[in-house]
Amino acid sequence: MSSKRPVELGREARLFLLFLSEVNLVMGALFFVYPSLVISLWPWPVKVLAVRFIGAIFLAIAFGCWSALRAKIWQRAKILVLVGGTFFGITSIVSIVLAASQAGGYVISAWTGYFLAASLGNFYLLNRYGWPRKPQDRLSASQPWKSARWFFRIQTIIVGVFGIMMLFLPGVAQAQFWPWLVAIPTLQLFAGLFLATCLATGWASVQTDIGRIRALLPLDVIFPSLALLAVGIHWDVISSQSPSALVTGVWVFIYAFVAVGSSYLYFSSRK
Repeated sequence: MSSKRPVELGREARLFLLFLSEVNLVMGALFFVYPSLVISLWPWPVKVLAVRFIGAIFLAIAFGCWSALRAKIWQRAKILVLVGGTFFGITSIVSIVLAASQAGGYVISAWTGYFLAASLGNFYLLNRYGWPRKPQDRLSASQPWKSARWFFRIQTIIVGVFGIMMLFLPGVAQAQFWPWLVAIPTLQLFAGLFLATCLATGWASVQTDIGRIRALLPLDVIFPSLALLAVGIHWDVISSQSPSALVTGVWVFIYAFVAVGSSYLYFSSRK
């Protein structure tokens, strides 16, 4: 590899991301399209709407892996690896704590093993390739993209605040601002995605290379778009279980804001 060229994803990284993408694609499609068929396979009690949300997360991760593979250059793909490692890492901790309180079991042990393997694989790549930029990784910078910066800053604050509350104070989050009833481990799993997204959008808000920003956007489009679709399908659950119409309206606005904003930035970046 020439020292004058940016470091690209190696064979092992590409194979891992491809494998992870295919696993999450299959699981995400099954969870989102056929939630009733797989609901019994989840390691703690969940309702159909929560299963669709989990499916949306898996599908977003699949698209994130594909985006990382498409980016090719490590400095553009690394943020998606960090997102995957953070989400799966938090989820594995939630599963481990739950397994310890329930004296284990085959189902939760299998899921915990998967979450741990996915997290460790992502963090291995981060350790293997490193986070700091090397001299050859200095990609050409363009003028700051002001609309993207403000969009990501706003998103970072929103998902950061909500994610911290959902992870560490799930009972308060459930009672005050989550729009339907879910089990505490489910809320903490969602928090894992929120906090992983917080890291990614905070990083994206200070980037000047459009390629780095564009690599993140497919993941940022898919989850809120599918979440809105799931909410529409199960509107009766939301309307009957939400703490208030204001809470429902705020969450619908947030998901729509992220989905539309990310879509706009993605297509604008391709011009």
